[in-house]
Amino acid sequence: MTHTTEQRIRMKAYEIWLREGCPEGSDQRHWDMAKKFIAGEEAKSALTSRFFEVPETDEAASPPAVMAPVKRKAARVSKAKPH
Repeated sequence: MTHTTEQRIRMKAYEIWLREGCPEGSDQRHWDMAKKFIAGEEAKSALTSRFFEVPETDEAASPPAVMAPVKRKAARVSKAKPH
């Protein structure tokens, strides 16, 4: 288990503990729940990056350009009189 993974598990266990109202004596159960949750996230991430090319992001790079909305022509209405 990497240092980062352990930190994520610790934070998730803390979130679970807070959400349950800070009960005493549930630390191992919270740790186990958090460990399963993080393992699932990491597995999902590994599968996603394996099957889909995920571009590297550069936080210093400028945001992507926003495309301008497409202007649509109004439908022409025939001025002919109905028979």
